[in-house]
Amino acid sequence: EEVLIDFRELLGEHSGSNMADIVWETLKKFGIENRIIAFVMDNATNNDTMIEAIELKCHEEGIQFSAQNARIRCMPHTVHLA
Repeated sequence: EEVLIDFRELLGEHSGSNMADIVWETLKKFGIENRIIAFVMDNATNNDTMIEAIELKCHEEGIQFSAQNARIRCMPHTVHLA
C-alpha cells in the first residue's frame, strides 16, 4: 500500500538544495528520516544534487545513507527520454 504523506509547493529555485530542504522537513515531520531506502526520480540533474544533499543531512545525523545506492531511475522517464 502507498500513501502520499506530503505535497508542498516549492518556493524559489528548483535546485537540488532547495528540494532537499523540503524533503528533509517532511521526513523529519513524520520521524522517518532514518528509514529511507530509496528515491525514485527522473534523470534531471537537480535530482542528483538533491539526493546528494539528503545524503549529507543523513550523515550529519549519524544516519547511514548512500545517494549512489539509493537512486532508482524512473523507467517510464528513461524510456520516453532515451
